[in-house]
Amino acid sequence: MPTKHAAQLLAAVIIAGLGLTACSQTSSDTADAKESSPSAAVSTPAAGGSAKPTPSATPSVVVNGKQKPADLPADLPLPQGELTSVTGTTGTYVLTYTTTDTASALAAYTAALKSAGYEVDGSPVGVQAVKANVNVMVTKTPAALQVALVAG
Repeated sequence: MPTKHAAQLLAAVIIAGLGLTACSQTSSDTADAKESSPSAAVSTPAAGGSAKPTPSATPSVVVNGKQKPADLPADLPLPQGELTSVTGTTGTYVLTYTTTDTASALAAYTAALKSAGYEVDGSPVGVQAVKANVNVMVTKTPAALQVALVAG
């Protein structure tokens, strides 16, 4: 298993997710920040008008969303707990699940990943899993599991 490569890739995803979160915090209109992407085209204002984001082929950036992204791999199991945060963009996400017993939730999620055919390398504080073009890194905190994934 290319553990070192997967770890580096997922570390980059987490850092990018945190960067996206920080960038959106500086926006005066968080609704527009959630709906636009860094490369989305913006129209120039007409006389007396205001600029509005123009739809583009680039998918929207999700910052502090609360719903499972629609483009997650169909066979990717998800951990037990309440989904409290989603950050990322198409194929690259960090999902946070709160739970009262993170140790049990991590053990159950590790078993679910193995059952779904993922090659899993685990430790008491986290798990790395790979299947085809999907890389998953799960970290445990006292109150939550964070699932960082790159698919594509």
